[in-house]
Amino acid sequence: MDEEKLIQAKQKNVKLYPIYKMFSWDVLFYYSIIFLFLNQVKGLSGANIVFGNAFYNIFKIIFQPLTPVVVNIIGKRRSTILGNIFVSLCILYVIIGKASVGYLIIHNFIAALGYLLKGVCEASILDECIIDKENKNSIFSKIDGRGSAYWYIFEAISAVSTGFLFVINAYIPMYLCFIFCIIGTLLSANFEHYEVKPVREKEEHKIKKIINRLDLSKQEYTFILKSKRLRALFLFSGLFHGLLYVRSTMTSSILVEMNIPDQYFGIIIGGLTIFAAVATLFQNFIHNKLHNKVLTCFSITYVFTLIITGIIINLNINYTLTLCVVMVMMTIQNIIKGPYYTLIKRYLNSFSNEQISTRIYSVNSLMEDIGGTVISLIVSAMLSYTTTAYTSLFVGIILLITFIVILDYMKTRLGLKADEYKKRDIEFVPKIRESTPEKNSVEILVGVDEEGNNKIEINS
Repeated sequence: MDEEKLIQAKQKNVKLYPIYKMFSWDVLFYYSIIFLFLNQVKGLSGANIVFGNAFYNIFKIIFQPLTPVVVNIIGKRRSTILGNIFVSLCILYVIIGKASVGYLIIHNFIAALGYLLKGVCEASILDECIIDKENKNSIFSKIDGRGSAYWYIFEAISAVSTGFLFVINAYIPMYLCFIFCIIGTLLSANFEHYEVKPVREKEEHKIKKIINRLDLSKQEYTFILKSKRLRALFLFSGLFHGLLYVRSTMTSSILVEMNIPDQYFGIIIGGLTIFAAVATLFQNFIHNKLHNKVLTCFSITYVFTLIITGIIINLNINYTLTLCVVMVMMTIQNIIKGPYYTLIKRYLNSFSNEQISTRIYSVNSLMEDIGGTVISLIVSAMLSYTTTAYTSLFVGIILLITFIVILDYMKTRLGLKADEYKKRDIEFVPKIRESTPEKNSVEILVGVDEEGNNKIEINS
């Protein structure tokens, strides 16, 4: 592929990305009724649902190390397509599978494979296709945020109708969800090839290529795990993602406990999603206003909404007042959730490059899965013995203490100016390795590109 065609392919991918994300960032016609579907149609308890969903993160942890290998072999575009196919299959299995905890575990196994591949590749595709290197971070945030906002708006529209469709026939929203997964898969297939294929090599060069790729991967992961800045980000990301992961189930469970009619679930979830969409559109404004206090404000505010929700419901005062306060707390949660996922990617992208960004997303995804697993198991255990309101209060208090400790740890490691970081925390430079294949020549490996190809200088 020549330079001009490569640029055209990247430009097309950037234009397509927000539309693609609108359909396939996450499943539509799903979250507002999946708790009701599993509870009322499939006969699973709230504790069983949270417990079964915890396996989603467990499977992601197990298969996370294999994901970069698959991506390296088949490429990011094909990995994204394959990921969307798995997501479509997991929704189909929810529809046709026979209800049990094992059924939910199998569903989450398929979903984990799909979202592992998608999660590692999607943001990286956008990042690599942005040609303007000088303003890459702000352009990335703008385009990714626009795609997220489109999804939230679409999710809000779908959620409003989902509750009523569920009352007519519980399977209608699930079939619509499956259809939109297929649309997302087709859109992913429309991404243009932009990854340059290596030139055919001799067998000995292929062996060298594999050795160099393994050596480079080892160097990259060593850099990532030693970077204090990235360690702080991963720690925060894992815990906060775990909190957001159980948000949907806890929201639905609270609405059930407050005796909200089924047909109004979609309207409530849709209304809350609109706030997430609007907040996502203003993610650049939020970043510019709060700067390095974004993650602090997000985390502390969010856990206080859990604590207040738990307290107001347990006080058992006026029902209307309680409902209003709970709705305000849920609104704040969605305002935080909306821009968070775009901003955390922006922070992960900072000081990275195309060569190492996939590895960073991979490690971050692993930390998110660990956080999701731990918090899901805690919530599941608590729901087996008490109400969602008490669970919300307990989890909120524990996480408030935990976030205070983590934010104190992050204070000297994150949000600094570029010249305040140590080079080893933000700059990855591959080590030079030398070899002498022939008597009269010296072959020096000066670097390795993302495909694992040697960048070699030969001195005779």
